[in-house]
Amino acid sequence: MNFHINKNSTLPVINLELIKDGRYTYREFNDMIQNADIFFSMSNLETGVMVIGKKPATLTNKSQYNGCDDEEYYLTYQFSQKETSRPGTYIGSFIIEFLDGSGTLIVP
Repeated sequence: MNFHINKNSTLPVINLELIKDGRYTYREFNDMIQNADIFFSMSNLETGVMVIGKKPATLTNKSQYNGCDDEEYYLTYQFSQKETSRPGTYIGSFIIEFLDGSGTLIVP
């Protein structure tokens, strides 16, 4: 997924929708993700230099954006102006650390 943001801008917010892959039942995964710590990391694609290192991200109910009553969620991160001060191509990922001890999921 490509995402474009203007230099020194804090908007738009990154909203990443999780895709149901069949590994977990729909309700089980939603319960698990509500009991997790979520972070965002980003590095420069050309140099590999980390620009954002495991900063807290949020879980946002999808209904906030589309008005539906589904229990679906977005992984959400809002940039600061400092984080968008240098133009370039970057690669980001969300890190989900499940608090029930079931492990960590890295979502590119």
